[in-house]
Amino acid sequence: MKAKVGVVGAGTYGSVLINAYYGAHKRGEIELAAIADINPDTLSAMKAKYGMKGYLDYKEMFDQEGLDAVAVVTPDYLHEEVVLEAAKRGIHILAQKPLSTDIGQGKRMIQAAKENQVMLYVDFHKRFDPAHIQLRNAIRAGKLGEIEYGYVCMEDKILVPSEWFKTWAQNSSPAWFIGIHFFDLIYWLLGEKPVRVYATGVKKKLVSMGIDTYDSLQSKFEFPGGASITVDSSWILPNSFSSIVNQQIRLVGTEGFQEVDSQDRGVVAAYGSDSYSHVVNPYGNMMVDDPVAGPVPTGYCIESMLAFLQLVNRMKEGTSLKELAGLYPNGDEALVSTVMCQYAHESARTGKILEISYE
Repeated sequence: MKAKVGVVGAGTYGSVLINAYYGAHKRGEIELAAIADINPDTLSAMKAKYGMKGYLDYKEMFDQEGLDAVAVVTPDYLHEEVVLEAAKRGIHILAQKPLSTDIGQGKRMIQAAKENQVMLYVDFHKRFDPAHIQLRNAIRAGKLGEIEYGYVCMEDKILVPSEWFKTWAQNSSPAWFIGIHFFDLIYWLLGEKPVRVYATGVKKKLVSMGIDTYDSLQSKFEFPGGASITVDSSWILPNSFSSIVNQQIRLVGTEGFQEVDSQDRGVVAAYGSDSYSHVVNPYGNMMVDDPVAGPVPTGYCIESMLAFLQLVNRMKEGTSLKELAGLYPNGDEALVSTVMCQYAHESARTGKILEISYE
């Protein structure tokens, strides 16, 4: 019996998820029932493209559609209300990363999911990147020995805060929006929570454009096993840069080291119609021709979204939520990166080294 699924938020990334879920719908894996968004023009475009019902009020969608699951793809700081409403109706939830930009909100969402026995799945697709899976396997096999230090960079073009999300970028930051991916990843790779952070941030470029948020945030996390990992996040790369995002991770241990260049996957293209060359990452998101569904997206960004649907279908078939423990990034795990990010911002604000509490 396939799950009946809805989506809240059909903007820039919501449209990516909807495209992926429509492929699953056409393959008969789920019933993609409806979409909710506050923009009537967006809903009209979605209806024209996919034939989906549209709701301006997501609560009305919840009440009318009898959903088994919902994907929440609202801006970072607007997850809580939707998640709480879904949880109290017994609807399983995929929330885009981060779970929340506030620790208290994150805890309330987790509690609501537990009280109502619903899945709270947080879409951290870096865990699905084959290169990161291989790195984690190498760490677990002891090939790197004990991790001593590492470095991460996660950087977006300036069009992301200044054009794509200019109406709410001031409520976020490069660390909340993209750095959070690697906050979660280093926690997942090392298998332990950081205990201390020192961070600094810079506000220059975006403030000059009337957007009051950090250009960049530099966060150094210390882990109980002795590792120290620095995460540089920013969203002010020139729009002429060869891809939307630049991202790498490098870890050094007592017995070895490993680097993953998540931006340069070895595919470069130059088109006469464009003013710069493109570095393409086909492993993350690429359109393919499905023999049943037609053109659909594939790649680790999409696999992360689809894994949620597979788990919901398993529960429809009788698998308990408890039996699925450890198979997905749940609320408790996602809260770790929210805590890391909130403490990093507080360290940058105060200029202090902070001990991190998860209580």
